[in-house]
Amino acid sequence: MAIRKLLPFLALIALAGCTKIKEPQFRRIDNFRLKNFGLQDAVIAFNVSYYNPNNFGVTVKEAGADVYLDTIYLGKFVQDSTVSVKKNSEFSIPLSGSVSFQTILNLNIQELSQREVLLKANGNVKVGKAGIFITKPFNYQGKHKLEDISFPR
Repeated sequence: MAIRKLLPFLALIALAGCTKIKEPQFRRIDNFRLKNFGLQDAVIAFNVSYYNPNNFGVTVKEAGADVYLDTIYLGKFVQDSTVSVKKNSEFSIPLSGSVSFQTILNLNIQELSQREVLLKANGNVKVGKAGIFITKPFNYQGKHKLEDISFPR
């Protein structure tokens, strides 16, 4: 019985050992939207798009990150739904999080819109195949112009 439980894990290790696994390539942040508007905060959602350069697909089950705009902590953003990633293809992870109105007021949107801002995200992602999932940390840091971030029309 113990062998049956280990068999999928050993198959995954053998498969991974035969192939060099490549990190997904960041593409863009897009589809910013306001999901909910309350008295104390606003729930903001957006997609983070990547390209999977591997010859196999995976499932992204959970993702969560602390997000910063320059040095201002916006909040914890979490994945809204499970994402199936196909081999050699682009995919998007939908994230949403609650941002307090005090934080929004601390952001000088007009000043930020005229320069590059540093976007940082530090978190974890749970990814797997065939029912076996691993949690992997990630740290993203990149400069973006707010005008380059696409909003739905």
